[in-house]
Amino acid sequence: MSTNAAEPNEFRESPTHHRFSIAEKPTTLREKVHLGFLTARGWGLFASGAIALLLAFLLGRRELLAISLFLLLTPLLAAFLLRFGNPALSVERTFSPAQATTDSPVRVRLHITHSGRAGASIPLTDTLPEDFGKGPEFSYPSRTAVQGSGSWYEYRLRPATRGIYAVGPVRAQVADVFGLAARPAALDAPSALIALPVCEALEPTGIPGEHGSHGQAASNRRLTPDSFEVMTREYRPGDTVRRIHWPATARRGSLMVRQEDYRATPRAVIMLDRSRAAFLAQGVGTEPTLQIPQFTSAPKDSSRRFEWALHAALGVGAYLAQTGFGIDLIDHRGQGINDVSASGTEDADELFAGPHATSRMQQALAALGLEDAGMVRRESDRATLAAALKERMRERGDRLVLILGEPTEEQADAWLEVVGARSKVTVLCVANREDHLHPVISRFRQAGWSAVAVNPKTTLAEAWGALGSRS
Repeated sequence: MSTNAAEPNEFRESPTHHRFSIAEKPTTLREKVHLGFLTARGWGLFASGAIALLLAFLLGRRELLAISLFLLLTPLLAAFLLRFGNPALSVERTFSPAQATTDSPVRVRLHITHSGRAGASIPLTDTLPEDFGKGPEFSYPSRTAVQGSGSWYEYRLRPATRGIYAVGPVRAQVADVFGLAARPAALDAPSALIALPVCEALEPTGIPGEHGSHGQAASNRRLTPDSFEVMTREYRPGDTVRRIHWPATARRGSLMVRQEDYRATPRAVIMLDRSRAAFLAQGVGTEPTLQIPQFTSAPKDSSRRFEWALHAALGVGAYLAQTGFGIDLIDHRGQGINDVSASGTEDADELFAGPHATSRMQQALAALGLEDAGMVRRESDRATLAAALKERMRERGDRLVLILGEPTEEQADAWLEVVGARSKVTVLCVANREDHLHPVISRFRQAGWSAVAVNPKTTLAEAWGALGSRS
Protein backbone atom coordinates (compact mmCIF):
# COMPACT_ATOMS: atom_id res chain seq x y z
CA MET A 1 0.00 0.00 0.00
CA SER A 2 1.67 3.17 -1.16
CA THR A 3 0.79 6.42 0.52
CA ASN A 4 2.10 9.94 0.39
CA ALA A 5 2.58 12.53 3.12
CA ALA A 6 4.17 15.87 2.30
CA GLU A 7 5.89 18.27 4.66
CA PRO A 8 3.67 20.90 6.34
CA ASN A 9 3.41 24.35 4.77
CA GLU A 10 2.18 27.50 6.48
CA PHE A 11 -0.75 29.38 4.90
CA ARG A 12 -3.65 31.66 5.76
CA GLU A 13 -7.00 30.63 4.29
CA SER A 14 -10.48 30.12 5.66
CA PRO A 15 -11.08 26.38 5.99
CA THR A 16 -14.32 24.61 5.21
CA HIS A 17 -15.77 22.92 8.25
CA HIS A 18 -16.13 19.14 7.83
CA ARG A 19 -15.11 17.13 10.83
CA PHE A 20 -15.76 13.73 12.36
CA SER A 21 -14.12 13.11 15.70
CA ILE A 22 -14.37 11.09 18.88
CA ALA A 23 -12.94 11.55 22.33
CA GLU A 24 -9.46 10.11 22.38
CA LYS A 25 -8.51 7.55 24.98
CA PRO A 26 -4.91 7.65 26.27
CA THR A 27 -2.83 4.86 24.83
CA THR A 28 0.11 4.95 27.25
CA LEU A 29 0.34 4.97 31.03
CA ARG A 30 2.30 8.22 30.95
CA GLU A 31 -0.51 10.00 29.09
CA LYS A 32 -3.21 8.30 31.14
CA VAL A 33 -1.95 9.58 34.50
CA HIS A 34 -0.30 12.73 33.08
CA LEU A 35 3.07 11.97 34.61
CA GLY A 36 5.87 14.31 33.62
CA PHE A 37 9.48 13.32 33.13
CA LEU A 38 12.63 15.34 33.52
CA THR A 39 14.47 16.92 30.62
CA ALA A 40 18.25 16.91 30.28
CA ARG A 41 18.34 20.20 32.19
CA GLY A 42 16.12 18.75 34.92
CA TRP A 43 18.22 15.61 35.25
CA GLY A 44 21.35 17.77 35.44
CA LEU A 45 19.85 19.81 38.23
CA PHE A 46 18.74 16.65 40.04
CA ALA A 47 22.21 15.10 39.69
CA SER A 48 23.79 18.29 41.00
CA GLY A 49 21.51 18.13 44.01
CA ALA A 50 22.48 14.52 44.67
CA ILE A 51 26.18 15.43 44.53
CA ALA A 52 25.61 18.42 46.82
CA LEU A 53 23.76 16.20 49.28
CA LEU A 54 26.67 13.73 49.31
CA LEU A 55 29.18 16.56 49.91
CA ALA A 56 27.00 18.01 52.68
CA PHE A 57 27.04 14.60 54.38
CA LEU A 58 30.82 14.16 53.97
CA LEU A 59 31.82 17.72 54.86
CA GLY A 60 29.10 18.38 57.42
CA ARG A 61 28.09 21.70 55.86
CA ARG A 62 24.52 22.85 56.48
CA GLU A 63 24.50 25.38 53.62
CA LEU A 64 25.30 22.56 51.19
CA LEU A 65 22.36 20.60 52.62
CA ALA A 66 19.94 23.49 51.85
CA ILE A 67 21.35 23.87 48.34
CA SER A 68 21.10 20.13 47.70
CA LEU A 69 17.47 20.02 48.81
CA PHE A 70 16.67 22.96 46.52
CA LEU A 71 18.36 21.28 43.55
CA LEU A 72 16.64 17.96 44.23
CA LEU A 73 13.13 19.24 44.85
CA THR A 74 12.91 21.89 42.10
CA PRO A 75 12.79 19.50 39.08
CA LEU A 76 10.53 17.10 40.99
CA LEU A 77 8.18 19.96 41.86
CA ALA A 78 8.18 21.08 38.20
CA ALA A 79 7.24 17.54 37.07
CA PHE A 80 4.51 17.36 39.71
CA LEU A 81 2.98 20.70 38.73
CA LEU A 82 3.18 19.73 35.07
CA ARG A 83 0.75 16.93 35.83
CA PHE A 84 -2.02 19.47 36.51
CA GLY A 85 -1.17 21.77 33.63
CA ASN A 86 -2.66 21.43 30.15
CA PRO A 87 -1.42 23.29 27.09
CA ALA A 88 -3.69 26.22 26.30
CA LEU A 89 -3.78 25.25 22.63
CA SER A 90 -6.81 24.38 20.50
CA VAL A 91 -6.66 22.62 17.14
CA GLU A 92 -9.11 22.70 14.23
CA ARG A 93 -8.43 20.13 11.51
CA THR A 94 -10.16 20.27 8.12
CA PHE A 95 -9.84 18.29 4.90
CA SER A 96 -10.08 19.59 1.36
CA PRO A 97 -11.98 17.91 -0.18
CA ALA A 98 -14.02 16.81 2.82
CA GLN A 99 -14.06 13.24 1.47
CA ALA A 100 -11.03 11.92 -0.35
CA THR A 101 -10.93 9.53 -3.29
CA THR A 102 -8.41 6.71 -3.47
CA ASP A 103 -5.18 7.62 -5.26
CA SER A 104 -6.12 11.31 -5.20
CA PRO A 105 -4.45 13.91 -2.95
CA VAL A 106 -6.30 15.49 -0.06
CA ARG A 107 -5.12 18.62 1.71
CA VAL A 108 -5.08 18.60 5.51
CA ARG A 109 -5.28 22.01 7.18
CA LEU A 110 -4.54 22.74 10.82
CA HIS A 111 -5.52 25.94 12.59
CA ILE A 112 -3.86 26.16 16.00
CA THR A 113 -4.67 28.91 18.48
CA HIS A 114 -3.85 29.51 22.13
CA SER A 115 -5.48 31.25 25.07
CA GLY A 116 -3.64 33.31 27.60
CA ARG A 117 -0.08 34.56 27.27
CA ALA A 118 2.06 33.22 24.46
CA GLY A 119 4.93 31.08 25.70
CA ALA A 120 7.99 29.63 24.10
CA SER A 121 7.94 27.70 20.84
CA ILE A 122 6.26 24.28 21.20
CA PRO A 123 7.21 21.35 18.93
CA LEU A 124 4.14 19.64 17.47
CA THR A 125 3.54 16.43 15.52
CA ASP A 126 0.36 15.34 13.78
CA THR A 127 -0.37 11.62 14.15
CA LEU A 128 -0.99 9.62 10.96
CA PRO A 129 -1.96 5.98 10.37
CA GLU A 130 0.96 3.61 9.96
CA ASP A 131 0.32 3.33 6.22
CA PHE A 132 1.23 6.99 5.74
CA GLY A 133 4.50 6.83 7.62
CA LYS A 134 5.75 9.38 10.12
CA GLY A 135 3.53 12.39 10.74
CA PRO A 136 4.63 15.94 9.87
CA GLU A 137 6.49 17.93 12.50
CA PHE A 138 6.21 21.68 13.04
CA SER A 139 6.39 24.23 15.82
CA TYR A 140 3.91 26.69 17.30
CA PRO A 141 3.73 29.62 16.88
CA SER A 142 4.89 29.86 13.27
CA ARG A 143 7.27 32.56 12.18
CA THR A 144 4.60 34.27 10.05
CA ALA A 145 1.79 34.09 12.62
CA VAL A 146 -0.17 37.28 13.28
CA GLN A 147 -0.73 38.14 16.92
CA GLY A 148 -4.08 36.74 18.11
CA SER A 149 -4.94 34.86 14.88
CA GLY A 150 -3.09 31.63 15.58
CA SER A 151 -1.04 29.66 13.09
CA TRP A 152 -2.03 27.76 9.95
CA TYR A 153 -0.34 24.62 8.69
CA GLU A 154 -0.95 22.42 5.68
CA TYR A 155 0.20 19.07 4.31
CA ARG A 156 -1.09 16.56 1.78
CA LEU A 157 -2.05 12.90 1.96
CA ARG A 158 -2.77 10.41 -0.79
CA PRO A 159 -4.81 7.41 0.45
CA ALA A 160 -4.15 4.35 -1.69
CA THR A 161 -6.97 2.27 -0.18
CA ARG A 162 -10.60 3.09 0.54
CA GLY A 163 -11.75 3.20 4.16
CA ILE A 164 -12.00 5.55 7.12
CA TYR A 165 -8.60 6.77 8.31
CA ALA A 166 -7.93 8.24 11.75
CA VAL A 167 -5.87 11.41 11.28
CA GLY A 168 -4.61 12.96 14.50
CA PRO A 169 -4.34 13.87 17.27
CA VAL A 170 -1.78 16.65 17.22
CA ARG A 171 0.76 15.85 19.92
CA ALA A 172 2.86 18.40 21.76
CA GLN A 173 5.86 18.11 24.02
CA VAL A 174 4.71 20.29 26.94
CA ALA A 175 7.39 21.68 29.27
CA ASP A 176 7.45 23.96 32.28
CA VAL A 177 8.69 27.54 32.01
CA PHE A 178 12.21 26.58 33.13
CA GLY A 179 12.48 23.56 30.87
CA LEU A 180 13.11 21.12 33.72
CA ALA A 181 10.29 18.66 33.00
CA ALA A 182 8.27 17.72 29.92
CA ARG A 183 5.52 15.35 28.94
CA PRO A 184 3.69 14.44 25.71
CA ALA A 185 0.11 15.64 25.39
CA ALA A 186 -2.65 15.19 22.80
CA LEU A 187 -4.16 18.55 21.85
CA ASP A 188 -7.27 17.22 20.10
CA ALA A 189 -9.11 14.05 19.11
CA PRO A 190 -8.48 12.14 15.87
CA SER A 191 -10.55 13.15 12.85
CA ALA A 192 -12.09 10.74 10.36
CA LEU A 193 -10.88 10.96 6.77
CA ILE A 194 -13.17 8.96 4.46
CA ALA A 195 -11.48 7.64 1.33
CA LEU A 196 -14.11 6.79 -1.29
CA PRO A 197 -13.69 4.13 -3.97
CA VAL A 198 -13.32 5.34 -7.54
CA CYS A 199 -16.44 4.99 -9.70
CA GLU A 200 -15.79 3.72 -13.22
CA ALA A 201 -18.20 5.25 -15.73
CA LEU A 202 -19.87 2.85 -18.16
CA GLU A 203 -20.78 3.70 -21.73
CA PRO A 204 -24.55 3.92 -22.44
CA THR A 205 -24.68 0.63 -24.35
CA GLY A 206 -27.91 -0.58 -22.79
CA ILE A 207 -28.85 -2.85 -19.90
CA PRO A 208 -28.26 -6.58 -20.40
CA GLY A 209 -31.58 -8.34 -20.89
CA GLU A 210 -33.57 -5.19 -21.72
CA HIS A 211 -35.10 -4.27 -25.06
CA GLY A 212 -35.97 -1.02 -26.75
CA SER A 213 -33.93 2.09 -27.40
CA HIS A 214 -30.73 1.74 -25.38
CA GLY A 215 -32.48 -0.80 -23.18
CA GLN A 216 -34.16 1.91 -21.11
CA ALA A 217 -37.81 1.29 -21.89
CA ALA A 218 -38.52 -0.11 -18.45
CA SER A 219 -36.95 2.78 -16.59
CA ASN A 220 -38.28 5.81 -18.46
CA ARG A 221 -41.85 5.61 -17.20
CA ARG A 222 -43.88 8.72 -16.50
CA LEU A 223 -46.09 9.39 -13.54
CA THR A 224 -49.54 8.05 -14.39
CA PRO A 225 -52.43 6.63 -12.35
CA ASP A 226 -50.97 3.20 -13.17
CA SER A 227 -47.95 4.09 -11.04
CA PHE A 228 -50.01 3.22 -7.99
CA GLU A 229 -50.10 -0.44 -7.02
CA VAL A 230 -53.54 -0.95 -5.50
CA MET A 231 -53.75 -3.49 -2.71
CA THR A 232 -56.58 -4.15 -0.30
CA ARG A 233 -56.87 -4.74 3.41
CA GLU A 234 -59.66 -5.12 5.94
CA TYR A 235 -61.64 -2.07 6.98
CA ARG A 236 -60.44 -0.37 10.18
CA PRO A 237 -62.36 2.17 12.27
CA GLY A 238 -61.52 5.63 10.97
CA ASP A 239 -61.09 4.65 7.30
CA THR A 240 -63.02 6.90 4.93
CA VAL A 241 -65.88 5.40 2.95
CA ARG A 242 -64.32 6.63 -0.30
CA ARG A 243 -61.49 4.10 0.11
CA ILE A 244 -63.81 1.07 0.21
CA HIS A 245 -62.91 -1.36 -2.57
CA TRP A 246 -66.34 -2.69 -3.56
CA PRO A 247 -65.26 -5.59 -5.84
CA ALA A 248 -62.97 -6.96 -3.12
CA THR A 249 -65.73 -6.42 -0.54
CA ALA A 250 -68.13 -8.46 -2.67
CA ARG A 251 -65.62 -11.28 -3.05
CA ARG A 252 -64.63 -11.42 0.61
CA GLY A 253 -68.01 -10.72 2.14
CA SER A 254 -66.50 -8.09 4.46
CA LEU A 255 -65.53 -4.46 4.03
CA MET A 256 -62.16 -4.07 2.23
CA VAL A 257 -60.40 -0.74 1.64
CA ARG A 258 -57.78 0.37 -0.87
CA GLN A 259 -54.16 0.49 0.30
CA GLU A 260 -52.26 2.29 -2.43
CA ASP A 261 -48.52 1.72 -2.67
CA TYR A 262 -46.83 4.46 -4.68
CA ARG A 263 -44.05 2.99 -6.83
CA ALA A 264 -42.99 5.39 -9.54
CA THR A 265 -39.32 4.36 -9.72
CA PRO A 266 -38.24 0.89 -10.89
CA ARG A 267 -35.84 -0.82 -8.53
CA ALA A 268 -32.52 -2.50 -9.20
CA VAL A 269 -31.31 -4.75 -6.39
CA ILE A 270 -27.54 -5.24 -6.42
CA MET A 271 -26.48 -8.16 -4.24
CA LEU A 272 -22.76 -8.02 -3.37
CA ASP A 273 -21.51 -11.27 -1.88
CA ARG A 274 -19.11 -10.44 0.93
CA SER A 275 -18.62 -13.89 2.41
CA ARG A 276 -15.03 -14.84 3.17
CA ALA A 277 -15.41 -18.20 1.46
CA ALA A 278 -16.25 -16.47 -1.82
CA PHE A 279 -13.19 -14.20 -1.93
CA LEU A 280 -10.58 -15.74 0.40
CA ALA A 281 -11.21 -19.42 -0.23
CA GLN A 282 -7.66 -20.08 -1.44
CA GLY A 283 -5.99 -18.91 1.75
CA VAL A 284 -3.71 -16.07 2.63
CA GLY A 285 -0.68 -17.60 0.91
CA THR A 286 -2.07 -17.37 -2.62
CA GLU A 287 -4.56 -14.52 -2.19
CA PRO A 288 -3.21 -11.73 0.03
CA THR A 289 -5.56 -10.16 2.54
CA LEU A 290 -6.02 -6.41 2.24
CA GLN A 291 -6.87 -4.22 5.22
CA ILE A 292 -9.67 -1.63 5.08
CA PRO A 293 -9.29 0.96 7.90
CA GLN A 294 -12.37 1.49 10.09
CA PHE A 295 -11.30 4.55 12.14
CA THR A 296 -12.28 3.48 15.67
CA SER A 297 -12.33 -0.31 15.29
CA ALA A 298 -10.16 -3.06 13.87
CA PRO A 299 -9.63 -3.03 10.08
CA LYS A 300 -11.88 -5.14 7.87
CA ASP A 301 -10.43 -7.80 5.58
CA SER A 302 -10.64 -7.57 1.82
CA SER A 303 -8.97 -9.12 -1.22
CA ARG A 304 -8.11 -8.12 -4.73
CA ARG A 305 -11.14 -10.00 -6.08
CA PHE A 306 -13.48 -8.43 -3.53
CA GLU A 307 -12.17 -4.99 -4.45
CA TRP A 308 -13.06 -5.70 -8.07
CA ALA A 309 -16.52 -6.90 -7.04
CA LEU A 310 -17.10 -3.77 -4.93
CA HIS A 311 -16.03 -1.47 -7.77
CA ALA A 312 -18.33 -3.40 -10.09
CA ALA A 313 -21.26 -2.90 -7.70
CA LEU A 314 -20.50 0.83 -7.60
CA GLY A 315 -20.06 1.22 -11.36
CA VAL A 316 -23.15 -0.81 -12.28
CA GLY A 317 -25.19 0.91 -9.59
CA ALA A 318 -24.17 4.35 -10.85
CA TYR A 319 -25.05 3.37 -14.42
CA LEU A 320 -28.48 2.02 -13.47
CA ALA A 321 -29.19 5.06 -11.29
CA GLN A 322 -28.48 7.32 -14.27
CA THR A 323 -30.95 5.36 -16.40
CA GLY A 324 -33.78 5.89 -13.90
CA PHE A 325 -33.53 3.01 -11.43
CA GLY A 326 -33.54 3.28 -7.66
CA ILE A 327 -30.61 1.21 -6.38
CA ASP A 328 -30.96 -1.15 -3.42
CA LEU A 329 -27.54 -2.43 -2.26
CA ILE A 330 -27.60 -5.60 -0.15
CA ASP A 331 -25.13 -8.32 0.85
CA HIS A 332 -25.36 -12.12 0.66
CA ARG A 333 -27.41 -12.24 3.88
CA GLY A 334 -30.03 -9.81 2.61
CA GLN A 335 -28.77 -6.96 4.82
CA GLY A 336 -28.55 -3.44 3.46
CA ILE A 337 -25.00 -2.24 2.78
CA ASN A 338 -25.77 0.89 4.79
CA ASP A 339 -26.45 -1.32 7.81
CA VAL A 340 -23.24 -3.38 7.66
CA SER A 341 -20.77 -0.70 6.56
CA ALA A 342 -19.09 1.65 9.03
CA SER A 343 -19.39 4.42 6.44
CA GLY A 344 -23.11 3.88 5.77
CA THR A 345 -25.20 6.97 5.18
CA GLU A 346 -27.82 8.17 7.64
CA ASP A 347 -30.77 7.57 5.31
CA ALA A 348 -30.18 3.83 5.42
CA ASP A 349 -33.75 2.84 4.49
CA GLU A 350 -33.91 4.88 1.30
CA LEU A 351 -32.94 3.79 -2.20
CA PHE A 352 -29.89 5.23 -3.88
CA ALA A 353 -31.65 7.40 -6.45
CA GLY A 354 -31.48 10.88 -7.88
CA PRO A 355 -28.52 13.12 -8.70
CA HIS A 356 -26.59 12.17 -5.55
CA ALA A 357 -27.01 8.40 -5.88
CA THR A 358 -23.40 7.76 -6.95
CA SER A 359 -21.82 9.81 -4.16
CA ARG A 360 -24.06 8.14 -1.57
CA MET A 361 -23.14 4.69 -2.86
CA GLN A 362 -19.45 5.63 -2.76
CA GLN A 363 -19.76 6.60 0.90
CA ALA A 364 -21.72 3.47 1.81
CA LEU A 365 -19.12 1.20 0.15
CA ALA A 366 -16.06 3.11 1.41
CA ALA A 367 -15.50 1.06 4.58
CA LEU A 368 -17.23 -2.18 3.55
CA GLY A 369 -15.19 -5.34 4.08
CA LEU A 370 -15.64 -9.07 4.09
CA GLU A 371 -17.73 -10.55 6.87
CA ASP A 372 -15.96 -11.34 10.12
CA ALA A 373 -14.01 -14.58 10.33
CA GLY A 374 -16.30 -16.02 13.00
CA MET A 375 -19.46 -15.80 10.86
CA VAL A 376 -20.52 -19.03 9.17
CA ARG A 377 -23.10 -19.22 6.44
CA ARG A 378 -26.22 -21.09 7.54
CA GLU A 379 -29.11 -22.62 5.67
CA SER A 380 -31.42 -20.06 7.28
CA ASP A 381 -29.49 -17.29 5.47
CA ARG A 382 -30.85 -18.54 2.15
CA ALA A 383 -34.42 -18.22 3.37
CA THR A 384 -33.67 -14.75 4.74
CA LEU A 385 -32.13 -13.65 1.45
CA ALA A 386 -35.04 -15.10 -0.55
CA ALA A 387 -37.51 -13.22 1.66
CA ALA A 388 -35.50 -10.01 1.29
CA LEU A 389 -35.47 -10.30 -2.50
CA LYS A 390 -39.20 -10.99 -2.55
CA GLU A 391 -39.83 -7.93 -0.38
CA ARG A 392 -37.55 -5.64 -2.40
CA MET A 393 -38.56 -6.70 -5.91
CA ARG A 394 -42.29 -6.32 -6.53
CA GLU A 395 -42.64 -4.78 -9.98
CA ARG A 396 -42.18 -6.20 -13.42
CA GLY A 397 -39.49 -3.65 -14.31
CA ASP A 398 -37.31 -4.41 -11.29
CA ARG A 399 -33.91 -5.95 -11.92
CA LEU A 400 -31.46 -8.07 -9.94
CA VAL A 401 -27.66 -7.94 -10.24
CA LEU A 402 -25.65 -10.66 -8.47
CA ILE A 403 -21.94 -10.03 -7.94
CA LEU A 404 -20.37 -13.25 -6.69
CA GLY A 405 -16.92 -14.62 -6.01
CA GLU A 406 -16.04 -18.08 -7.25
CA PRO A 407 -19.13 -20.25 -6.62
CA THR A 408 -19.19 -23.99 -7.09
CA GLU A 409 -21.84 -25.76 -9.17
CA GLU A 410 -23.72 -26.66 -5.98
CA GLN A 411 -23.64 -23.04 -4.87
CA ALA A 412 -24.86 -21.95 -8.31
CA ASP A 413 -27.85 -24.27 -7.93
CA ALA A 414 -28.47 -22.77 -4.50
CA TRP A 415 -28.50 -19.26 -5.98
CA LEU A 416 -30.96 -20.41 -8.65
CA GLU A 417 -33.18 -21.78 -5.89
CA VAL A 418 -32.93 -18.62 -3.77
CA VAL A 419 -33.59 -16.15 -6.57
CA GLY A 420 -36.30 -18.21 -8.25
CA ALA A 421 -37.75 -17.70 -11.70
CA ARG A 422 -36.70 -14.17 -12.58
CA SER A 423 -35.79 -13.31 -16.16
CA LYS A 424 -34.01 -9.99 -15.55
CA VAL A 425 -31.02 -11.24 -13.57
CA THR A 426 -27.42 -10.26 -14.27
CA VAL A 427 -24.53 -12.21 -12.75
CA LEU A 428 -20.87 -11.24 -12.45
CA CYS A 429 -18.51 -13.90 -11.04
CA VAL A 430 -14.98 -12.85 -10.04
CA ALA A 431 -12.34 -15.59 -10.16
CA ASN A 432 -8.58 -15.69 -10.45
CA ARG A 433 -9.05 -18.00 -13.46
CA GLU A 434 -12.42 -17.48 -15.08
CA ASP A 435 -12.16 -20.66 -17.20
CA HIS A 436 -12.80 -22.64 -13.99
CA LEU A 437 -16.32 -21.17 -13.89
CA HIS A 438 -17.58 -22.39 -17.27
CA PRO A 439 -19.98 -24.96 -15.70
CA VAL A 440 -21.34 -22.35 -13.29
CA ILE A 441 -21.85 -19.73 -15.99
CA SER A 442 -23.57 -22.33 -18.17
CA ARG A 443 -26.04 -23.11 -15.37
CA PHE A 444 -26.91 -19.44 -14.98
CA ARG A 445 -27.37 -18.93 -18.73
CA GLN A 446 -29.56 -21.99 -19.02
CA ALA A 447 -31.86 -20.34 -16.49
CA GLY A 448 -32.16 -17.31 -18.80
CA TRP A 449 -29.78 -15.10 -16.83
CA SER A 450 -27.08 -12.82 -18.28
CA ALA A 451 -23.87 -14.17 -16.72
CA VAL A 452 -20.15 -13.74 -17.29
CA ALA A 453 -16.96 -14.67 -15.41
CA VAL A 454 -14.12 -12.17 -15.03
CA ASN A 455 -10.74 -11.91 -13.30
CA PRO A 456 -9.37 -8.94 -11.32
CA LYS A 457 -7.47 -7.71 -14.40
CA THR A 458 -10.66 -7.38 -16.44
CA THR A 459 -12.01 -3.85 -16.70
CA LEU A 460 -15.60 -3.23 -15.71
CA ALA A 461 -16.33 -1.86 -19.18
CA GLU A 462 -15.15 -5.13 -20.74
CA ALA A 463 -17.28 -7.18 -18.35
CA TRP A 464 -20.36 -5.01 -18.97
CA GLY A 465 -19.84 -5.25 -22.71
CA ALA A 466 -19.55 -9.04 -22.48
CA LEU A 467 -22.84 -9.16 -20.57
CA GLY A 468 -24.52 -7.09 -23.28
CA SER A 469 -23.26 -9.36 -26.03
CA ARG A 470 -24.38 -12.50 -24.19
CA SER A 471 -27.90 -11.27 -23.34
